[in-house]
Amino acid sequence: MKHPFYLLSAVVILISCSDEPAKKNEELSAKKEIQYNKNLLDSVRAAVSANSGEMPTSIGYIKYAESIRKWSDLVEGGLNETARMARTAFQVRYPDGWIMIDAGMDRAIHKFFERNGPQPFDSTKADSVRLAVDGAKLIVVTHEHGDHVGGAIYTNNEAVPKKTILTRDQVNSLINKPQMPEIGLTEEKSNKYVIADFADFHPVAPGIVLIKAPGHTKGEIMIYVKLQNGKEYLFVGDVTCTYQGAAEKKQKPASERSRLGEDSTTIAHQLNWINDLMTNEKVMIIASHDDIMVPKFADSGLIERGFVTKPK
Repeated sequence: MKHPFYLLSAVVILISCSDEPAKKNEELSAKKEIQYNKNLLDSVRAAVSANSGEMPTSIGYIKYAESIRKWSDLVEGGLNETARMARTAFQVRYPDGWIMIDAGMDRAIHKFFERNGPQPFDSTKADSVRLAVDGAKLIVVTHEHGDHVGGAIYTNNEAVPKKTILTRDQVNSLINKPQMPEIGLTEEKSNKYVIADFADFHPVAPGIVLIKAPGHTKGEIMIYVKLQNGKEYLFVGDVTCTYQGAAEKKQKPASERSRLGEDSTTIAHQLNWINDLMTNEKVMIIASHDDIMVPKFADSGLIERGFVTKPK
């Protein structure tokens, strides 16, 4: 990984930092409805080799904060019992560097999620996420909410925007309707980022493919990762908050979907596809806020706790 943008060389036609080409691509993308089916999976699997280079070797994760909720807040039909909603970031490791999936947040942004009282926040782990973001070769975010994109927007490190891929839909949200002031972008500031426009999926590095998944937000994406050992992972962001939601094909409760402005029809298609991948294709499903199965994946060695600070 000699240069943070070497990953984009094979797909540069899909990348634009100028407004006019991006608008044209956006119009084309809007006309194509994504079909979440076996053909999409086959195409994504083939795309992992679109960029030359070594495949990733492992995945690390850190939970740096959480929100205390009820299961009835996270999944339709959930019990009125306490649930912990993890705030996480992930590090996809290569022999000579790493790519970040989501960028964490600092305590200032965390306060937005404390509207109903103080919530756990680990400053040491949040600093570890920040250092990993600063040292990453590339950064991708599942969607444009503060706990996922905050560390790539609310930062004093001028190098971070240059190696952060945002989709055009994510940028539009961050300019026109940011979740909080700290992650707001202007048109001028957005030009510092690598802006990707694509209709359905988009390979960005050996073993990593972005998949459009609007529904939770307009800019939501899922991220497919394949390691050198052949294991496959799908990071589903907030399509579902929990592994349970994917396993049972259950969305968030109606009240939460309404509050967030989610597209329930589209998310239903996505959940059906995710469930098929985990059931029949043996793809590991990683939900960003899951605090039950993600730790179990770490216990079993499928992912690793903590981040590396230098290439192995």
